[in-house]
Amino acid sequence: MHRTQIYLQDSLHDSLKTRARSVGVSMSELIRRTLEKDIQSDPVSDARAYFDRLNPLESFAGTSSKAYVQQIRSTSRLLRKAEKS
Repeated sequence: MHRTQIYLQDSLHDSLKTRARSVGVSMSELIRRTLEKDIQSDPVSDARAYFDRLNPLESFAGTSSKAYVQQIRSTSRLLRKAEKS
């Protein structure tokens, strides 16, 4: 195990201290658990799971998400301007 020092804003430190007390672990243990959980997560899978749980609006019921994003990108003035540069 390695010892590491970090700087936290006062409000974050207070929240961490309160949360650690309520869970019944040290602040160091809470930080380790939180980091392990965050590092092991896959942000792409998390985002897909989030959007899969959403009920689509009726107006988008027949729309493919990939096609919709491609359509937006193809009409974006900012993207067209960047391609010309």
